[in-house]
Amino acid sequence: MNARLLKPLGNPSQNSIKFFATDDVLELAKDRAWLVKVTNTISQHWQHQNAKNLRQVAGSLDGHSSTTDFPVLAAR
Repeated sequence: MNARLLKPLGNPSQNSIKFFATDDVLELAKDRAWLVKVTNTISQHWQHQNAKNLRQVAGSLDGHSSTTDFPVLAAR
């Protein structure tokens, strides 16, 4: 939606479910250049999401690099 490659029906709010005309989507799917744009946009989105997730995981591991930081219960 942010790339404005599809236009939703009506005027939905930013956080609502978006609906699209099937005829419009099928017509656009015949256009090879549009499909390339959509594919690249989706790929960039997931590259960004994966990089963000890796940074978050790396940041959380920096704070707790050792398992001895956590309390250990003694066996009875």
